[in-house]
Amino acid sequence: MVIWGTLISIVTAVILSAFIGPYGLLTLLAVGFGFLFSIHSRIRDVQNDLQQIKQKLGITDTVESAVSNEEIEAELEQGMAMEK
Repeated sequence: MVIWGTLISIVTAVILSAFIGPYGLLTLLAVGFGFLFSIHSRIRDVQNDLQQIKQKLGITDTVESAVSNEEIEAELEQGMAMEK
């Protein structure tokens, strides 16, 4: 996908340079900046919407504490003892 995007941008730059001259590359950069700004604003909107959904549902971002190996082994041993 990235290769196709790169090839398309190179071909577009060559075509714009042929028709517009030295301003073709500047035009391509301006359009690229516009696309990046548009994508950034859409991602920000989606993140805000997701945050509002989380707040409405009462979902919090909590970091779970790492369980030590000893605790895991103790739980496994308890499970094995219950199966017998």
